[in-house]
This record gives sequence, C-alpha cells and structure tokens, in this order.
Amino acid sequence: MKRTISKVLLAAVSAAVFLSSCSKTPDESKHIPKNAGIVVDLNAKQLTQKLVTNGITMDKFFSAMQSEDSSSKTMKEWKELENSGLDLKSHFFVSFVFQGQPSEHKSYLSMTGSLQDAAKFEAYLKKEKKDFSLKTEKDFKYIWEEDKHALVAWTNSTVLYISPVDPSDLNKYAPAGTPGLPGTDDEPSIEDANPAAIDSAAATPVALLATADDAEVKTWVAEADHLFHLKKEETAGALEPFAKLLKEGADMGIFVNPEAIYNSGQLTMIPANFKKLMEGSFYTASINFEKGKVVANGIQYMGKEMAAIFKKSGKKEIDLDMLKKYPSSDVTGFLSYALDFQMIGEIIKSTGMDGLVNMFLSSKSGLTMDDLLNAFEGQLVYIASDFSVVKKESPYFPGEFKDEPTAKWIFSLKVGKKEAFEKVMNSPMLKEVFQKEGDRYVLANPALAANAPAMSITDKMITLGSDSVLLQQYLGGKGAIKLPEGVESKVKGSMIGGYIDLEKITKNIPLDKQEEEEKTIITKVQALLKDATLVSKPDGDKIRTEAVMNLKNKDENSLVQFFNFATEAAKVMEAKKARSKAIEDSLFATPVDTVVAEPVH
Repeated sequence: MKRTISKVLLAAVSAAVFLSSCSKTPDESKHIPKNAGIVVDLNAKQLTQKLVTNGITMDKFFSAMQSEDSSSKTMKEWKELENSGLDLKSHFFVSFVFQGQPSEHKSYLSMTGSLQDAAKFEAYLKKEKKDFSLKTEKDFKYIWEEDKHALVAWTNSTVLYISPVDPSDLNKYAPAGTPGLPGTDDEPSIEDANPAAIDSAAATPVALLATADDAEVKTWVAEADHLFHLKKEETAGALEPFAKLLKEGADMGIFVNPEAIYNSGQLTMIPANFKKLMEGSFYTASINFEKGKVVANGIQYMGKEMAAIFKKSGKKEIDLDMLKKYPSSDVTGFLSYALDFQMIGEIIKSTGMDGLVNMFLSSKSGLTMDDLLNAFEGQLVYIASDFSVVKKESPYFPGEFKDEPTAKWIFSLKVGKKEAFEKVMNSPMLKEVFQKEGDRYVLANPALAANAPAMSITDKMITLGSDSVLLQQYLGGKGAIKLPEGVESKVKGSMIGGYIDLEKITKNIPLDKQEEEEKTIITKVQALLKDATLVSKPDGDKIRTEAVMNLKNKDENSLVQFFNFATEAAKVMEAKKARSKAIEDSLFATPVDTVVAEPVH
C-alpha cells in the first residue's frame, strides 16, 4: 500500500496546487474516534485557492519539481489520480489512535478522505494493485494490503486507510545516544533477538500463520466498520476543543488529546494521579498562510484540576526590565519566560510524588523540594546579539581555520527567597563548587573559573554572559535594547515572549566554501526570511500561544513564496544531480582502444 499512500498524499498536496472550484465542506471528521490521540487536518480547498489565485498551475508544479521524464510520468499519475473518484477538494485527516497495551498491537494510523465516485475509486485501485482482491461488508468495501498489513475501506462517500502502528517504533526517531532508546542508526543484532521466539516462528505451520493473518484482517475490518458507524458522541467532534478547531477553517489544524494517549496503556509508568490531573486537557493549533507571514495559533485547554493549580500559582508576566536593559541595538533574538515555580510543586504534590522527590533530594543534597522552588522566582531571560560567523584558528592545528558561529549573550534568572537560595548554595551539592566573596558567589576552582562564562551570582540575581564587559554593562542597568517596531508591545503582559531575527542569521551564512548549487539556495533563503515572534498569554482556563514567521515580501501570500522557493530549490538540485551523473559517467566510461605505432629501427 506504500505506493497507494504516496498517491493519496500526492492528492492532498496537489489539490492544494491545482483545484479551485467551490464545493460543499465534507464532514470526514465524523469518522475520527473520540479516543484519537493526535489528529492532523489539511484543508486542501482553502490551500488551493491561495495557490491558484497566485498563478500556480499543475504544469508549473511538475515541471519545476521533476526532470522532464519524471515530470511527464508524475503528471500521468496525477491525471489518473484526478480521475480516481477521490474528492480532491475536501479535507484530509490523518489520525493516530493509541489504544490497548503495546503488546496487543491495537494502535493505528488512519487517513480519512471523501469520495466523489466510489465506482471510479474501485476501478483505480484495481488498476494500481496487482493482487487486488475486493471484499464486501454490510455497507462498505475493502481490500487488504498483505505486504503492508494495511486496510483500504470505502463507502459511497468516504474512504479510510488504516495501518497498524507500534508506538514503540517511534523510539527509532529518538536522537542518537538517548539513554534507554535506540537511535535512528541502531539496528537490533542477532544476539539481541529472542532465540525462543525465533525457534517458535520457524516452527509455526503455514496453516497457523494463515489463520493469524485472517484474524488480523478481521480485526481491522471490524475497526473500519466501527469508524464508519460512529455515533455522534463517539466522535472527536463531540469534544469542544476539536469542534472549535474545525470551525476556525484554518489551512491546517492539529489536535492533541493527552488523556487519550495516557489512558491507552501506552504509557504505563505515568502515575494514576497524573492522569487524573490531565483529565480535560487538550492542545490545538491552527496554521494559516497569510500575505507575507505564516501564523500559528495554539490553545492549551486545562482540565478542572490543572486550571485550579494554574489559577493559584501559575499566572505571571515576564519582567520586561530584564530584557530592556540589554545594551545592544543588534539583537539576534531573545526568549523571556515567567513561571511561578510553586506551580511545579503543586503539580508534583497532586500526583503524590512529592515524598519520593524529597527523599531523593535529601539523600543527594540535604534539600527539600520546597527549598529549590522557593530559591528561584521563575523569571528568566536569554538574549543574544551581534551574531556572526568568523574564521577561527584551530588550537590543535596552527594555520588551519574553520568557520564558527559567535554571538554576544546574556542569561539571567531572578532569585526568590533569600533564605532558601542561601540554603541551596550552601548545600553539600554546591558548597564545594562555589564560595562566597562579599555579596557574591564565585567558582572555588580557578581552573574551572578560567573556562567558565562570565558570571554574577548574588541573592537577587544569577546572571551569565558571553564576556565580562557585556555582563557589567547589563548589570549596570544603563543599557537600552533596541528591538524592531512592535516587538516589545507584542510580548508585554505575556508569560512567554520570544523573537528571532532570521534575516541576520541567514545573511551570515558563509558562501565561500559552498558549491554553486548551495550558494543559489542559501541566497534564496536570505531573500525569503525576515523574523519570527512567539507569545503565550493566559486566558481563563486556557493558555493561548501565537507564533508568527514573517517573510521579507509582505505583499505575496507566504504559501506561494514557500512554493516558489521549493520549486527553485528543486531545479537547482536536479541540475546538481545531472551534473554529478555526467561526471560519474565520464569517469567510468569505457576507454577507447588506441593503436600504438611500432618504433622505427
């Protein structure tokens, strides 16, 4: 079914490029179960209108993204897909449903779309699948993809693709070296395999294997039947946050139901009290491509218990003075954060884990959880400026230089209660590391201090900096940061405020060692990106977050700009591929035999 999946995904993306006619909004969401942990919505019709109205055509799409030969082949596949009976002007939903214990293999991924013509869709599958074997249930048809262990099922109006998912497989996406989790390059060895399981599998009769396969098919056919006949109260649409997300009519939508994931049995190590704490919690995000910018709006819905904790100790606004006294007009970015650390304590206490936390801290440092939480106020800021890429000589190979990014920066954290902070600094964990000189704490080891960043630690503030001059200027409080217009007012009153100057970062990417193709792409990136902002603010029992990426061209839709960049980058990479192949062909070309003349005597 891999090829079929690719074609369905191609349909979703290509619909956003080509189709623009009006149609009713389908209600595919009624086939998404209430216990779906993650749902992604692609509004193909809306994306279509934004692209087509700016002159994006299917011919342009394929000719730009593919070589001439592959372009005509892909165009043919698109034409076939266009006539497949799929409604390419509808919403496409991808849902992850986590259920049962991992060993039960009940979790799955589903893709949901609409059909305009079920007969055409059946004919399309029959043509595409060599081992096409049509089965019929009460009011839907299906085929089973033996090689992919996946099901394609459809009614007269809806198509479902269901593929079993083993949540433990997600571990392979963990960064290499993550303790306890295999990285992307890790492969299980023969020694790691279970010999008994191998012997058992080898000895299993073919008839029994066939019976097991039949049982698997029946399981997923029953699940498809269930999804086709969900009652209204059984659908994700019965959840208010999901229903509100759909009503926004965004270009893309993301819905996360943590409770459904926790209760599925996939995360058995999570305390029951924590699951109770997360009851009624949801996360939604809508993404819209607007003129000159991409806007993502997220909402964190807090359940009753979490909302009560947040109301008690969670509301806090960033301290703008910690940001504004940074002495630079060449700011690369900043992140300001305000969180009452007591909220963390309340969450831990509500789960009943405070006893274990206190026991651990006491054994290691003689501290309690309250000591740590009272020691810091929960106001912090990180600011960077004067970003550049410079050539630095290797300390090990004199005369050898390499490009290294560099920037000036300040990190500052407000201290909470003086008594608690002093107890932390004098604890067995830290008293050998720091010593007090006057009203400041300094590193006790001179060698360690020589290689550490500039720092100032008092009972009011912990501040680290890239150099001592910048640190003293910041602490002096006479500096005045210069931010782009509107940024300060945007982050004012928020609990999280952030900004990054993408234009300054990209313009410092060195081009001298890049190949011509890479230079072209980097230059186009430099012409595309401007900056980005992040703001989070509390709103009753919700936290609203807005992330905005601004592009340099404010007059053209951002989706069109990204599309044009992608097509140009594709052309460049195609040219590089062709050049590399030509060089390879010339190197391995069969040499022509030459005749060597006999020497004249």
